[in-house]
Amino acid sequence: MDFFHPTYLQIFLTASLPIMGLAYALVGGLKLSLVDRLQIDEGKVGRLVGGFGTMFGPTIVLCGFLTDAVGRRGVWLAGSAAVAVSILMLARTRTYRGALVAVVLLGIGWAAQVNVSNVLMRVAVPADRPREQLVWATNFFDFAFGFGAFVTPMALALILRRLGHAKGLLLLAMLATAPVVLGAFAEMHPPSVATQVPAAAAPTSGAVALLSSPVFWVLGFAFLFFVPLETSTAGWATTLVLRQTRPDVPDARAKQFAALTLSGFWLGFTGSRLIASILGATGVLTRVLGGTNEQALLVTLGAACVVLMLALAFVRGRAATSATILLVGLACGPVFPTMMAVVLLSVQPDTMGRAVGFFFFFASVGWTVVPMIIGVVARNANIQRGFLVAAASGAVFLTLIVIRGMMIG
Repeated sequence: MDFFHPTYLQIFLTASLPIMGLAYALVGGLKLSLVDRLQIDEGKVGRLVGGFGTMFGPTIVLCGFLTDAVGRRGVWLAGSAAVAVSILMLARTRTYRGALVAVVLLGIGWAAQVNVSNVLMRVAVPADRPREQLVWATNFFDFAFGFGAFVTPMALALILRRLGHAKGLLLLAMLATAPVVLGAFAEMHPPSVATQVPAAAAPTSGAVALLSSPVFWVLGFAFLFFVPLETSTAGWATTLVLRQTRPDVPDARAKQFAALTLSGFWLGFTGSRLIASILGATGVLTRVLGGTNEQALLVTLGAACVVLMLALAFVRGRAATSATILLVGLACGPVFPTMMAVVLLSVQPDTMGRAVGFFFFFASVGWTVVPMIIGVVARNANIQRGFLVAAASGAVFLTLIVIRGMMIG
C-alpha cells in the first residue's frame, strides 16, 4: 500500500472501515438509550447484545461461499444496505421485538462486510509487491476499523444528547449508506490479482483444497487460542483493577481509574496497529526483527502475550495491574491483522472469501469457550487465577505459530 499515492480501492476501504467499527460498537453504545425508549429490563438488553453476535459465525461462513461464488460487490452492497436499514429501524422502532430484528439484521450485514472487507485488503495490495506490504496494509486498515469502534461511544453520546434518539440514529443511518455508494464504484475483482502461493503448494483450488491445507488448519487453531486473550482482558480489565485497589480509595475514584484503564487498553490495542503499519512501511520493524518476515513479528508478539497473561495472574498493586493491561493492548493489537495477512497470502484467489469465513468461525469458538473456562476458574478461586487459563491459551497459540513457521520452512 502506497500511503502517498492511494488507489480508489484503498480510499474506499479507509473510508468504509470506520463505519464498520461504528456498527460493531453501536449496540453497546445504545444500551441506555434503548432502555429508556423501549422500557426494557437488563435481561432484554442482554438478549439484544447477544442478538448481534448470535448469527455472526454461521453468517460469515455463508458469506464466504457467496463472496467466492456470487461476487464480492454483491455481498458487500447487500451487507452494507442491511447495516443502514437496521440503524434506520433502530431509529424508528418503539418495540423490543422491532429492536431485536434490527440488531440481528445489523449483525448479519456486518458479518457480510467483514468477510468482503478482509478479502479486499488483499486485493488492495498489488500482487507484485513484497508480501510484507500486505502485513502493514492490513494493520493500517484494521486501525481504521478500530478507530471507528473506539470513538463511537463518545460520538454517539454527543449525537444523542444534541439530536435525540430518532434524529441521531437517522443521521447515523445516512452515514452508513456511504459504503453502499462508495462500494458501487470500487473494482473488487481486478484481473491481475493473484496470491503468492507457489503452484506446487496449491495444485488445486476450491473449498476442498482450502480445508485440506495443514497450514490453514494450524493458523485457524492458532487464532482460536489467540482471540480469548484480547476478549478476556477487555472483559475483566475493570475487575482486575478494582480487585487491586486499596479499600481506603473512594468507590467512585476507583471505578473511574478502572474505566480509564479499559479505555487505555482499547486505545493501545487500536493505536498499536497504526504504529506497526508505520514502522513496517518505513522499514523500522524489518531492521528491528533482523530482516525477517511476519513470522518473527507473530512469534515476538505471541511470546509477549504469554508473559503478560502470566503477569496478570500474579501481579500485585493497582498501578502494576493497570500498566500490564495497557501493555496487553499494545501486544495484542497487531496480531489479528498480521494473521489475516498470512491467511490471505496462503490461499488461492477464488477461496479467499471462504478462508476468511472459516477463519472467523475458529475465532467465534475461541472467544466463547476459553472465557467460559476462565469464568469457572474465577468462580472457584479468583479472576487472577483464571488468567492462568489465558496464559495456557497464549502458550498454545505461540506453539502453533512456531509450528506454522516450521511447516513453511
